[in-house]
Amino acid sequence: MHNAFLQRLSHAAPLAQNEIGVLEELCRNPRDIPAKKYLSRDGDEIVTFPVILSGWAARYQILRNGARQITRLLLPGDAFYFDSSPDAVAIEEVITLSPCQIVNIPHADMTRAIERHPAIGEAMRNYGCMENAILSSWVVNVGRRDALERMAHLICEAHYRLSLIDGTQGEQFFFPLTQDDLADVLGLTPVHINRKLQQLRHERLITLRSKQMTILNLRELQQVAGFDGAYLAPRNGDKDASGGFGAIAA
Repeated sequence: MHNAFLQRLSHAAPLAQNEIGVLEELCRNPRDIPAKKYLSRDGDEIVTFPVILSGWAARYQILRNGARQITRLLLPGDAFYFDSSPDAVAIEEVITLSPCQIVNIPHADMTRAIERHPAIGEAMRNYGCMENAILSSWVVNVGRRDALERMAHLICEAHYRLSLIDGTQGEQFFFPLTQDDLADVLGLTPVHINRKLQQLRHERLITLRSKQMTILNLRELQQVAGFDGAYLAPRNGDKDASGGFGAIAA
């Protein structure tokens, strides 16, 4: 069975067969969750290490005026709280954006795997570095890129991240975000989102039908976005300062 978490960590660091077996065992009891279901609420105690094996979810915060800002898209293979320590408290909401398969790994089991298998610790540390790089890129996206660049960059990033766990996907991939979701990711209005999607379609860079995104000209879309996937590549030897499992691995 395809294991997106295993693929994500295998990209972050080389793993031997016994380490692959350990990770497969950690993911042995997944659950199926429908779309638009809360996976975590602000203030919840984080008692496990939850991972998405399939589907899309989002971490977000609600502002005092009721507006929502999505702070992280969770794609197959991603952990909800990669930067958390045992018994931490969630400061954001997590909700499924599509049907998802979730596995909740006990903190003790994950810690034991990292302590016994240094390569798993290295993979987790490099994964944490990638997540921090994504966060920095999103700050730049919202703070300095115009609306068209923001949209193009998000599409390029999602395509790249998904290609790391499924090298056969090509230029078409599942893209369940609504215009409201995109507005909450990019800090734009839904009307503005609609205009920029139409512009990308008109320029024959993408098509989007029935939650299937097709990139028609990847190189030109990357040029529009100013996208360079180097920030998503593993950086062997980096030290994670997240305070969570990356710190244990270091």
